[in-house]
Amino acid sequence: MANITLEQIKELREKTQVGMMDCKKALIDAEGNMEKAIEILRKKGAAVAAKRAGKQANHGIIESYISDNNKIGCLVKLNTETDFSANTDDAKKFTKQLAKHIAIAKPMYIEGEDSNALLNQKLEEKNLTVKECLNELVAKITENIKVGDFARFEVKENGFVNAYIHPGSTLATLVELETDQPVDMNKASGQKIKQLAHDICMQIAVTNPVSIDSSQVPHENLETERKIAREQLIEAGKPEKIIDKILEGKMRKYFEEVCLIEQPFIKDDKTKIKQYIAQVEKDTGTKIQIKQFKRFAVGQ
Repeated sequence: MANITLEQIKELREKTQVGMMDCKKALIDAEGNMEKAIEILRKKGAAVAAKRAGKQANHGIIESYISDNNKIGCLVKLNTETDFSANTDDAKKFTKQLAKHIAIAKPMYIEGEDSNALLNQKLEEKNLTVKECLNELVAKITENIKVGDFARFEVKENGFVNAYIHPGSTLATLVELETDQPVDMNKASGQKIKQLAHDICMQIAVTNPVSIDSSQVPHENLETERKIAREQLIEAGKPEKIIDKILEGKMRKYFEEVCLIEQPFIKDDKTKIKQYIAQVEKDTGTKIQIKQFKRFAVGQ
């Protein structure tokens, strides 16, 4: 049996961040070979991950990445079994690395057989696949940890991407604004558009809209809302001839609740989001449109 030194154990621990006893056992099994010991620990990580896979992962952490020119933005959600593991330095660091990786590597889905699957892609910082890094994290924390979801926006022409992470990192939003001209962040107009993007991100976090405008509300949602409202009016004894007129008002109120641009601005409830956008357009001389948004919440 190879003579395993404390220095070897410390070196392996520094490289893998695995506990001292596990490092010692791996070195013994590898007869002192550092690379073989690392491989043993990685395989152990996969084994632990498989063992914990059935455990519920309803807690977690969300991280964002925005490129320096605000043209690319990402959100990623890491699911964990407990809040404790989500708030470890290792989980936070990994999630940050993952958000940046998604911006660069452009994965299309989490799992799959090809290189478009996030779990199959190499994480440059560690020269391991995302799945191997997850396995190492699971082995160290001994909890079920997985990528819950991710989103990536990239401005194709003119526009701006921004993200908002709510304190606690369990709620986050990402928004893409499309503009009719380049946005110069060194100018006051650019700063106003950046503030608009930030405020819209916060609006989405608070109000959780269904769509940007009424044209994007799913048809089944509209039909359900109309049916419920009509039944309520009939039960209230409203005359049939005025029900349709009352329904129009109720649907306008519904759109104010679920459509982002129709909602009252959370910082000024006398102003709708579409009016806020119109004011920034006037101030900056820039046409602005909300292109898309995403909202992630831990446990959802």
